[in-house]
Amino acid sequence: MKIVSWNVNSLKARRELVELYLDEVGPDVLCLQELKLTTEAVPREVFTSRGYDLAVHGQKQWNGVLIASRTPLEDVQLGLSEAEEGQARFVAATTTGVRIVNLYCPQGQAADSPKFQYKLRFFDALQAWVERSHDPADDLVITGDINIAPAARDIWDPVGFAGVPSFHPLEHERLQRLLAWGLVDELEGHLEPGTYTFWDYRRASFRFNQGMRIDHFLVTESVHSRVARGWMDRPWRKKRGELKASDHAPVGIELG
Repeated sequence: MKIVSWNVNSLKARRELVELYLDEVGPDVLCLQELKLTTEAVPREVFTSRGYDLAVHGQKQWNGVLIASRTPLEDVQLGLSEAEEGQARFVAATTTGVRIVNLYCPQGQAADSPKFQYKLRFFDALQAWVERSHDPADDLVITGDINIAPAARDIWDPVGFAGVPSFHPLEHERLQRLLAWGLVDELEGHLEPGTYTFWDYRRASFRFNQGMRIDHFLVTESVHSRVARGWMDRPWRKKRGELKASDHAPVGIELG
């Protein structure tokens, strides 16, 4: 089973690119973030016409997440109110026995911003939900734009970004708590150090590889033992003909 996560930075703007990705790559499960569309406005036919079942949690102009799966989605959960605080950042569903949680975690803006405090509350609420709802023995995949670069090798300028959201000690503590509960940072073992998943549109960041690894697969040991490979689809961060790219590349894992 091939599972892909991708922050598309507007499904409306990236619709044709997503269609091309589905046709060329054909993931079994596709988790998208930052739809920037209401649930009703999501073009479901993009997915259903290709045989995907769909779970969508949208929001006008901002945020929004979906899971598209070639096999039926069960036990769908749209939103986690105690974490989201009115924003659409969480969707979960089970397919072929694997529980998939797709997240678009807050970025935080600045360390002294209320948005950073919201980010910390989001992770605290997520941790409580994981501990309450799951067991480390479950087949669980938590994926999406987690918006945390775990280590110095995962960000192009660890000195310049020290204490900045996406590379802040308090965020690292939250991520480590999730991992200590019983999750593996799956892509860490498959990607070369210095492999990033996000590059800002500004300052030619992609050209100079000034990026961050902030898109993740956090999986339980039972899933980790089944992972045959993990990857980052760097070519899909590039413009394809007239189709403009997101500022994130897709990342994926394949379960055997």
